[in-house]
Amino acid sequence: MTSIDNITNKFWSAVVKSTATNVFSLAIFRILTGAFLLLVLTINYAWMADLPLALFTPPVLSPINLFAAGFPHKAWLLIADFVLLLTPIAIILGIKPRIATLLFAVTRLIVLNYQYAFGKIDHEILLATMLVCMAFSGWGQRLALWPDKASKYDSTSKSLALLAVLICFGYFSAAFEKAIFWLNLDMNTTGSARWFYNSLYNYQREPLLAPLLKMSPFWVFKAMDITGVIFELLPFAALLYSRKLWQSWLLLAAGFHLVNLLFFNINFIVNGIVYLAFIDYTTIYATVRRLIATPWFKAAVAGIIIYAAYVRVVSILNFEKIGIVFLPYSINMQLYGMVSLWLLICTTMLIGILYSKEETTLSRADILSQQLHKSNLIDHQTTI
Repeated sequence: MTSIDNITNKFWSAVVKSTATNVFSLAIFRILTGAFLLLVLTINYAWMADLPLALFTPPVLSPINLFAAGFPHKAWLLIADFVLLLTPIAIILGIKPRIATLLFAVTRLIVLNYQYAFGKIDHEILLATMLVCMAFSGWGQRLALWPDKASKYDSTSKSLALLAVLICFGYFSAAFEKAIFWLNLDMNTTGSARWFYNSLYNYQREPLLAPLLKMSPFWVFKAMDITGVIFELLPFAALLYSRKLWQSWLLLAAGFHLVNLLFFNINFIVNGIVYLAFIDYTTIYATVRRLIATPWFKAAVAGIIIYAAYVRVVSILNFEKIGIVFLPYSINMQLYGMVSLWLLICTTMLIGILYSKEETTLSRADILSQQLHKSNLIDHQTTI
């Protein structure tokens, strides 16, 4: 075995050790993801069909340049909107989760490419990356009405390891470019100040804590530049060092996004659900399984799904924005809702870190399996 092989094996072994989980934990995470896609990620795309062709200016390397010369017909975009509505429901209920997950990811990537034809590319690739990785993680084998069958392509450890490396690469590539221009002691230039004042005056955004930054000296923005770049350069080191440090870095990432939302009104909420993939939910699996078997819980879930589906169908047909389903669509309410979601994500991650133990989640899965069999919670004829 060559030295390169040894380095590669050590690298992936360290990554797997920091990210390994099991299908019990991922089943819980699948339900959380489906709820997020249904209740929070409620953007519709059929409105693009009415835009003038002059706005269709996709980047040179955009995939839609290969098969489109303009925005698609409204009927196709309506189909896409309904696919993006129905697939999260299938993910929550566990109705062929692998197919539903891949269908959601591919559909959203297609419509986002049309949206990016306006010239602005958002940072939403991590969500699609996570969904594709999870489709082959085995997350649809438990707590499912129509579960996925085990496949030779499924690998829980490889899926989480690949997702973690892609997250690190994304942050590192973003930080590398910033480092070239931001890591200096020139107090006359700062990227954070440019973002803040551009957002405040050009885009007319009013971040919640904007008054604090308005009164801050310029060196505060410079400190934010340096701190942000260093933070974005660290994920590979955290991932390779230990599981606890990797989860701690993810918690800092969630806090970093919360600070961005509060001070700059820049929201990356789609990244929040991605970070939650690395929290171990094994200890609550048995409780959740007992809970979803109760009639009142089934009725509550059905009611939430039906109401959310109704609200989103109305928004699709009327081309309306709705934001978070259970909140009125106003700038302030949606902003407070997003802040609350980030606080919930940070709290969940902090609890996961504090209650994590030294044994691997795989060994906890073995213990859980034995406990479930002893208490007759698992029937060998079902995968729920």
